Amino acid sequence: MYYSNGNYEAFAHPQKPENVDGKSAYIVGSGLAALSTAVFLIRDGQMAGERIHILEELSLPGGSMDGIRNERLGYIIRGGREMEPHFEVLWDLFRSIPSLENPKHSILDEFYWLNKKDPSFAKTRAIYERGKAIPDDGQLTLSQKAVKEIFDLVLTPESHLQDVQIDQVFSEDFFNSNFWLYWSTMFAFEPWASAMEMRRYLMRFIQHVGTLKNLSSLKFTQYNQYESLILPLVAFLKDHNVNFSYQTVVTNILVNRSGSDKLATKIEMTVDGQEKVLL
Repeated sequence: MYYSNGNYEAFAHPQKPENVDGKSAYIVGSGLAALSTAVFLIRDGQMAGERIHILEELSLPGGSMDGIRNERLGYIIRGGREMEPHFEVLWDLFRSIPSLENPKHSILDEFYWLNKKDPSFAKTRAIYERGKAIPDDGQLTLSQKAVKEIFDLVLTPESHLQDVQIDQVFSEDFFNSNFWLYWSTMFAFEPWASAMEMRRYLMRFIQHVGTLKNLSSLKFTQYNQYESLILPLVAFLKDHNVNFSYQTVVTNILVNRSGSDKLATKIEMTVDGQEKVLL
């Protein structure tokens, strides 16, 4: 989907690429990016699902969006995503994926109406002493010095932030602010974390600073993101006969170069511990 100043180009169906019926796709990993690639190859690239192969080292799909029950550790989810209305590619993807509970609706339909009927809104963002709101809850409490430090970080090129920690670019003024309390708990940042990643988050989500106090800009899935997002994607791909290969570790990809062109000619891997080569 392509957006210009209007929606003239947004909903036009792409033409079938030349020779796509003679091509195959091998996708390493089965995280959200990999599964999305497979969906777009089918929907927009008009590639047959039988010609798409997903190679995953684990025993289940989802990458870091997995959700498993471990007999020793309990129920494990490696991470969650803070979602908001301007995830254009994600919503474009999920408008094409049927809901598992109501196949007449898309995952986007399901997600949209859930958040319409049950929106995210925190009356109190930070509490202490078993339920008391902090006195200045809802205020960012940023000093002029802290505001300048935020601007300085955003204006710093990424090339200058390699191996730089957050606590190396901010002073105690910043860390004592409610902004840091809200931001760090929302995105799981620690003072020792990457300043480069902090900068990226500031640039991506700065439009939501006004709702840090109540989280009203966030959107949530009905269940955990593995069950609400990954499982419907996998079901869609299996319905289109996409090949999933688990316990598969890609160890090497041999590439031929010709000028600026690169062509993968061989994929070396182990499948269930056995070496295998794809030509």
